[in-house]
Order: sequence, then structure tokens, then C-alpha cells
Amino acid sequence: MKTRNVAKFGMAAVAFTAFAFVGCKKNKCAECHYDDANGGEVEIGEYCGDDLEEIEGSGYSDGTTTYEVHCGEH
Repeated sequence: MKTRNVAKFGMAAVAFTAFAFVGCKKNKCAECHYDDANGGEVEIGEYCGDDLEEIEGSGYSDGTTTYEVHCGEH
């Protein structure tokens, strides 16, 4: 009987840890910038979670040009 309780507790702990890890990754935030035509960095602020994934994936557009965005530490 004790072994079953320990196994259930262990499975619950593993599940909780997995959900917590996924949740933390989804809410990750980072400062972002792009490099302008002159090679200078243009800061565009902090993005988090899905917004961070989107800006890194699709880039930043100023209306005429779409720039590759870099986020986080270099």
C-alpha cells in the first residue's frame, strides 16, 4: 500500500515539474533590437511569451523594410 502512495506522489511531482517548466518557458521575456541600415542597434523593447516568439520569427517592420530581430543576451 505504501509503495502505491509513493508511486502516485512521484508521478504527481513529475507532472507538476513538467507543467511548471513549460509554463515558465512560455512566459520568458527578453529585450529585443534590430540592426538598422547603418549597422546601429535599434532597441524595440521587451517582449514575452508568444509575442517574443512572433517578433523573433517574423521580424520588425517600419512600414517599408522588415528587419531581423535579435532578443536576449548576446
